[in-house]
Amino acid sequence: MRLDINGIGWVTPAGMGSGRPGETFTLGPGRLPALKSRLFLENAHPRFGRFDTYAKAGFGAIALALSSAGLDRWTQKRPIGLVAGTRRGCLGADLTYFKTAAFHGGALASPNLFAYTLSSCVLGEASIQFGLTGPSFVIDDGEGHLAGVRAGMDLLRWGLCETVVTGWCDADAKVPVMNDQEFCGAVFFVLSRGSDAAPWRSEDGRLVYEQTRIDDIVQLADTVLKSRVGTDTPRNEKGLE
Repeated sequence: MRLDINGIGWVTPAGMGSGRPGETFTLGPGRLPALKSRLFLENAHPRFGRFDTYAKAGFGAIALALSSAGLDRWTQKRPIGLVAGTRRGCLGADLTYFKTAAFHGGALASPNLFAYTLSSCVLGEASIQFGLTGPSFVIDDGEGHLAGVRAGMDLLRWGLCETVVTGWCDADAKVPVMNDQEFCGAVFFVLSRGSDAAPWRSEDGRLVYEQTRIDDIVQLADTVLKSRVGTDTPRNEKGLE
């Protein structure tokens, strides 16, 4: 199956971007920058302030990827899929919510925190914001952080959608069992079925660009950035919620 990759968006400790000229993708451990909805949207998102860090990073990267592909504006809902790979998901929000629910018989449990105690909540928020009605789910990530991308390719191969926004998202859950050198952030791509001349292809469940097999998320992002000219879409930089 031949593929086109029409968009990319990322949020990492080193910054954020969507493949515009001069932007550099760097992935590593560390703390994410302060994230406000106006960094990604023209109008403030009414619930963005309630999101945990995982949801803010994922939502932001999805928004930037759709903008990069020219798919952020819509008048009718679109059957576009949405898949994320993650290791920690919303564990940070789960732990914070549990602290409010563990005492007094749960009488002080926070409904605002509870609303984001599923790893798929970020995909639901993105689907509502951008009118996406295709298959949507989170998958447990593995080495290379490409589990979500491979699952997204499966949706295209099975004909469940013609376009999918897919990638990886993780945030620091601040628990001792986690390695503090784990990558932190999110990066998403917009994949579509391509023509016979498309340079990307799915080969035995692996993503291949021309003659090069893609083995990890960093290699994928670097290859996408080298193979396309980013859409220089104006974005509000005030960063207000």
